[in-house]
Amino acid sequence: MGKQKIIDARKAYYEGDIEKSKEIHSHYHNLDKHAEHHSLDKDHLKTIIFGSLDGIITIFAIVSGCVGANITPAQVIIIGVGNLFANAISMGFSEYTSSTAQIDFMLAERQREEWEIENCPTEEKQEMIDIYINKYKFDSKDARNLVEITFRNKHFFLEHMMSEELGLILTNEDKSEAFKKGILMFLSFCFFGMIPLFSYVLYNLFFSAENYTASFAVVFISTLITLFILGLFKSQFTTQKPIVCALIYAIFLYYEKIHFNKRNKYSFR
Repeated sequence: MGKQKIIDARKAYYEGDIEKSKEIHSHYHNLDKHAEHHSLDKDHLKTIIFGSLDGIITIFAIVSGCVGANITPAQVIIIGVGNLFANAISMGFSEYTSSTAQIDFMLAERQREEWEIENCPTEEKQEMIDIYINKYKFDSKDARNLVEITFRNKHFFLEHMMSEELGLILTNEDKSEAFKKGILMFLSFCFFGMIPLFSYVLYNLFFSAENYTASFAVVFISTLITLFILGLFKSQFTTQKPIVCALIYAIFLYYEKIHFNKRNKYSFR
């Protein structure tokens, strides 16, 4: 299923259009690609949102603190740029190392479960029977029949067991994908973190650097607008209405502004 069809399927769901949803689902041709696109959307969306929010809020707080301390624009820029790249590198590397650690853990658990299925098949089957009975309320006969059927496909049984017993969902993700996620985190942090810093630089290029209140206002407004847009973007992948998702992000920043003003109410001149 192509990416555009997935977007159309989401739209049909949000609009409650059953006929449209049936039409889209009738054109499924490649189940593997269908699953792959869903996985990529989920993993990459999480990385983008996390990096973007962390970047813009972190640099907004740093620039705002510098403005509240009444330091010179040159110092604000140096501190801002230094923190931007240091934090972006840290976030990107953390995303890479955490992803590779998760992959290594899943592979180790997979090898263990494969060994147990090969050497202790009766015990492994009984574990799944117990799960079906206790978790899903199957009766004993149906649970046993279901296990016997699924055990014929060892690959399916392995993946299903890891999901039910360990809460792990096997993917085709490898360490090259972890590297991509690290780069994506770095770029998301840098791009969105640049917005409050860039808006501060632009203001001080064209207006008085002595007006600290106005400098903060420009940084705040640019960050607010960006968070609003980011909320709209996120809503395209969730069940939240776009305006609600955008307002949540905007209110969060306004809450940060209130606390900033309390901390710095005697600093502005």
